[in-house]
Amino acid sequence: MSYRVTDTYDAIDKAMRIMRGSMRGMPQRSRYMRQYDDLRRAVAVLLILLEEASPWLEETRDAEKATTRARQMFNAVR
Repeated sequence: MSYRVTDTYDAIDKAMRIMRGSMRGMPQRSRYMRQYDDLRRAVAVLLILLEEASPWLEETRDAEKATTRARQMFNAVR
């Protein structure tokens, strides 16, 4: 099951790299930098939560630890 999480993680990472490259060539990009930074932060939190979800999906002993860490990180972002 975790291979799906890994694939999703890789696809999101690739999309963010493409978006970063497109921002470089954008005229008047300073107008959109706040939204871009907000999106980057949100995606970073998503990637961390996906990474923490991997053990939970594999149903290992580490699942409870991963869930606790993910909950703490999610609460810190709110």
